[in-house]
Amino acid sequence: MTDQDAELTARLDAFDALLAGVRCRGAEQDDHDDQDAYERVEAARLALGAALGADRAATARLAGRVLGLLVREQPWNAQLTGPLIDAIGHRATLEALTALVRQGSWQQRGNAAAAAYHLPFHRDPAPLAALAAEHRSSPLPREQLQERYREALRLAHRPAEPYADLWPRFWLAAAECFTACPDGEVRDLLALAFPLEHPDHLPEAAPVLAEARRTARRTAAREPDATGHHRLLAGSTGYGAAR
Repeated sequence: MTDQDAELTARLDAFDALLAGVRCRGAEQDDHDDQDAYERVEAARLALGAALGADRAATARLAGRVLGLLVREQPWNAQLTGPLIDAIGHRATLEALTALVRQGSWQQRGNAAAAAYHLPFHRDPAPLAALAAEHRSSPLPREQLQERYREALRLAHRPAEPYADLWPRFWLAAAECFTACPDGEVRDLLALAFPLEHPDHLPEAAPVLAEARRTARRTAAREPDATGHHRLLAGSTGYGAAR
């Protein structure tokens, strides 16, 4: 193990222990303790994300550990997914998340599905950083800077390799998990991950999607606050599904 790997492993272990400690003390915490725990987790995740982003090679070698932590909590931000995508790419990240939707606890599966939300919005910082460095050393005229910025932004959002063909497999995994999951809150999270109708759905997904529609209808009828279920029926869900 390299020194970089050892340092990142120690950071990953520390964040893992922090999450475990917060979970163990959760039932005993008052509101003040809850806020303090939330702030500690947020600060630790932000620092961990910065460390992962600073060494793509080490992050790629430790991608399995990062993924294991990623599914421990709902990924409302891209602090861990961003460095992971930078390190192993969109394609490998989506393949890994698809596999994780099929294993672990229901909450972990839902968290894995939710993490895929960040893939289409991921931005590689390198093109914009290079433009900023160039502009600092030799300031560009305003019009030229705006044009170069638009180009750098386009490059920043372009994945290193195509991965759109992987979404149908991810949708199928999410739909299968949705139909089997007994936890309504996790199902509401999973409902956002796949569309009921899309021209790229795999043929074998048809019966699963039909059952998912029935499940969503039953839940939506008795739970008006089940936002994900209602959105699924309204056709406004599906990570990677172009509108």
